[in-house]
Amino acid sequence: MKETLHNANFPQDTEGHVYHLGVKQGQVANRILTVGDSVRAKAIAQLLDTEEQSGHPTFIRLSQRGFLTITGRYKGVPVTIMAIGMGNCMMDFFVRETRAVTRGPMAILRFGSCGSVAAQAPPGSVIVPKAGYCIRRNLNYFSSMPPPATRAETRAENEKPYTISGLFAADKELTHLLETALQTTVAPLGLGAIVTGGLNADGCSFYSSQGRLDPLFWDDNETVIADALAMYPTTDSLEMETSMLFHLAACARDPKRPIRAAGCMQVFADRVTNQFIEPHVVAVLEPAVGKAVLDVLVQVSLDVTEPLEEAGTVWERRPF
Repeated sequence: MKETLHNANFPQDTEGHVYHLGVKQGQVANRILTVGDSVRAKAIAQLLDTEEQSGHPTFIRLSQRGFLTITGRYKGVPVTIMAIGMGNCMMDFFVRETRAVTRGPMAILRFGSCGSVAAQAPPGSVIVPKAGYCIRRNLNYFSSMPPPATRAETRAENEKPYTISGLFAADKELTHLLETALQTTVAPLGLGAIVTGGLNADGCSFYSSQGRLDPLFWDDNETVIADALAMYPTTDSLEMETSMLFHLAACARDPKRPIRAAGCMQVFADRVTNQFIEPHVVAVLEPAVGKAVLDVLVQVSLDVTEPLEEAGTVWERRPF
C-alpha cells in the first residue's frame, strides 16, 4: 500500500482511488467488458480505436491487487476493458468499486470461459445464459463445531454439504443483442454452437462446488452437479463469476444509476465427456467473441438523462 486510505467502510485514497481496483472517477467508462484473464483483456484491447482515432492516450492501470483496467474508445464510444481474475469475491470487488467511481447508468458484459454440462455445448461453443444461480459450500456441514441450531430448518440446512440459490436474471436487451451478434459473427466460423436460453451456475470454488473430485480433501461433492441439474434442468454452464454479476446488478439500489448486465462464456471443458478445448480453437474464437461483445457494448442505449462530462476523464479528447 503506497497511499493513505480513508473510510474503513469503503476505502479510498485522497484522490478517490478505490482500494482494490486502484482507479478513480474519470478512469472507468460506463460501458465495461470484463474478463478474468489479463492476457485476454490485452488481446481484446487491440480492437480499440487507435490513440490517434480516439484523440487521447489509452489509459492502462494494473492495481496492486491484480486488477487490470484499460480504458479507451471503440468506434468512438468510451469503453473500459477490465481483467478481474477469478471468483465471486473478485466480481464483488469489481462491480462495487466500478459503481463507486462512475456516474449514471452502467452496462457490464462479461466474456469468460466455462465448463459445459449440456450435450449441445461441446468445447468451442459459446454459451449466453438468460439467468444464473450460485452453488455454495456449506461450511457448517464440514465444521466440527457448527453454530447452535435453534430451528429445524437450520438443522436441516447444516446436513447439506452444498446450498443452491435462486435465480438472477441477465438484462434481456443486452442478452438478445449478444445472442444476435454471436450468431451473426461467430457461428459462421464453425467452431461450435451458440447456445442460448439456458442457465449458468456459479460455484464458490473451481473444485468442490463444481463437482471436481479431489481425493486429498473432504468435499462430499459426488452429487452436487446432479443436485443442481435436478433443481435447474436447463443449466448449460459451470463457472465462478457470471451469476454473481447478475446478482449484484439486481441489487444495485439507485434507480438513476442502474447496472445492466449480461454475459457469454466460451466452453473450455466438457464436464460430461471430460474433453478440453484445443489452443488453436481458442486463438480463433477469443478475438471473434471479443469483437462481438464490444460491438454490443457500444450499441446498447444507457438512457443517460444528463450528459456525462468528458472534461477531466482519461477519454477526454485533447491534442498530443
